[in-house]
Amino acid sequence: MNTDDESELARLRARAYGPHADISDDPRAVARLAELEEVDRRARATRTAPAPGPSAPAQATDAEDLPAPGTGGEPDTADDGVRARRRWSVPIRSRRAVWAWALTIAVVAAASSAVTAASLDIVPVSSSAGVPQIATLTPDVGRALPGAFGPLSSDARAYPDFYGMTAFVSYAQFGPEGERNACIFLVPTDTLDKLEEGGYSAGFSESGCGAGVFPAAVQFVVNSLEPAEFVARFPPGSSVQFIFDGENLGVFSDAG
Repeated sequence: MNTDDESELARLRARAYGPHADISDDPRAVARLAELEEVDRRARATRTAPAPGPSAPAQATDAEDLPAPGTGGEPDTADDGVRARRRWSVPIRSRRAVWAWALTIAVVAAASSAVTAASLDIVPVSSSAGVPQIATLTPDVGRALPGAFGPLSSDARAYPDFYGMTAFVSYAQFGPEGERNACIFLVPTDTLDKLEEGGYSAGFSESGCGAGVFPAAVQFVVNSLEPAEFVARFPPGSSVQFIFDGENLGVFSDAG
């Protein structure tokens, strides 16, 4: 090796084995180090090899030149071990850096996969399907619930007439644990007298109950059996929804 090669080899070894090793980030430097290590190994082998005598075979300098098994020649196993380690060794710090880099990439890929899976599984859905709110009904403090709804409770609510329909909210008990959930009852206003008597023959036009954190809601498609005033405002075939927010009723309609 010439002086320039020896200087370059010293610099590359410092980058590979020194306290501030960084050669693992430079593939060209790694390849050049391996090349110069091989040149240096061959040069050392040439300098230390004994001169061949007339009856002795020439010293093998590479794996290809070693005598085949059973031919009587035995390679220098200690020297071969050194040469093999030099030829195939990868700087220890470089290997650690490569494994750390690979582990980091794996973790990032796993996290990215989890985020991607989550974004594919959960799709936001609007509670009112983009239908505009067209009215807000506030409780009619002076109105009591009809007898058909059972004993009056302090959290029951009645609402004023809305295009021939009247809404009531009452709390009912569901399940063995005794939880109480709000229910909306929407009835034709002209049937209130019959409901006051506690009879169910007039029937409830629409009803719907909440569950825990989910609010009570009533939603239906308008038909010709609804009160005439209601049908005049919301044509048959249009959709209407009433949602209880704990105090008021929001009214949504795709008829605008």
